[in-house]
Amino acid sequence: MRYWLFMAAAIVTEVIGTVAMKYGAHQGSRAAGLTVMFVMLVLSYTSLAMAIKRIPLAVAYGMWESLGLVLITLCSAWLFAENLTPIKLAAIALIIGGIVLLERGTDEAPARAGDDHAT
Repeated sequence: MRYWLFMAAAIVTEVIGTVAMKYGAHQGSRAAGLTVMFVMLVLSYTSLAMAIKRIPLAVAYGMWESLGLVLITLCSAWLFAENLTPIKLAAIALIIGGIVLLERGTDEAPARAGDDHAT
């Protein structure tokens, strides 16, 4: 369970970092946006590294990139009035379907000796 929390943290911090980069450029505070982006992406990769201790790499990386892309697209439409065309919405549905299929077809790695609270 806790590895999925690391996975969620990796996705959320990636989205925050990417949106901060755009927000900083959009609002004129580019240095602040880049600083937040850098910190969030470091946290994102660190969280991803923790998640792949138990979540298979293909699933973790696929979810991280794909869900990050979906959330960034939705945030861009919401915060920056970028268009959500029918093609983009169809692509989001396909991405989510692909993530579900990838996760369903992959077993979680077994707990290793030394992993504390193997959940």
